[in-house]
Amino acid sequence: MSLSRWMTTLGLALGLAVATPTAEATVLVPLTVDQMTDASDLVVRGTITEVWSEKDDRGYIWTHAQVEIAQTWKGETLSHVVISQPGGYLGSEFSIVRSVARFSVGEETVLFLETTADLLQPVGMFQGKYTVRMDPDTATEMLVRYAPPPELAYDHRFIPHPEASERTHVADFRHDVDAHLAAGWDGLPIPGADPDKLRSINHLQIGVK
Repeated sequence: MSLSRWMTTLGLALGLAVATPTAEATVLVPLTVDQMTDASDLVVRGTITEVWSEKDDRGYIWTHAQVEIAQTWKGETLSHVVISQPGGYLGSEFSIVRSVARFSVGEETVLFLETTADLLQPVGMFQGKYTVRMDPDTATEMLVRYAPPPELAYDHRFIPHPEASERTHVADFRHDVDAHLAAGWDGLPIPGADPDKLRSINHLQIGVK
C-alpha cells in the first residue's frame, strides 16, 4: 500500500483531526503478547533519545521518536531506529490521532515494531509499547502500558503504577517472548496483519497451517 493511500485510510478509520482538540474514539482489536511478537519485524528494548514533529509532503503532521537500542529480542540487530506515527504538535498547529503510542526523552521502553508503508510503528498502536519502571515493592523492573489522552502532555516519569497483582516484570516478560519465539508462529491469522508478511518474518512457508 502506498503511503498516501495508507494515510487516507488511517484518517478515515481513526478520525484524524487537524487543528481541533477533539477526534473520534478509536476501537482497537486487543492483541496478545504472542500475536504482537509474531506480527513484529523487531522486538527491542531501548531508550528514547529524541522526539520531534514535522510535516510530510502532503502537509500531515507526524511525530517521530528515536530509540537507542540496548537489546534486540527479535529481528535485525541495530544500534537505533526511528518510530513514526501520525499526529502531533508543530508550533501553533496540531493533529490528534487517538491510540497512538506516546514517548518522552529518557524513557526506557520495550517495543513491538512493524514496518508499514516504509515507516516503523508500534504493533497495534499503543499496544506495542511498554515503559520500563521500577516496582516500588520488589525493587525489580516492571513493564507498564499506558495511553494517556492525546490532549495531555506526556512525561514517562509520571506514569501511574499498576496494582501489585497486575504488574508484569521484565524478566518474566522476556522469558515469555523468548519461549514464544522458540515455538514459532502457529499459522493462525492475526488481526491487521498480512498473512504473507507473517510467513516471511516468521520463516514459515506459504501453505503452512
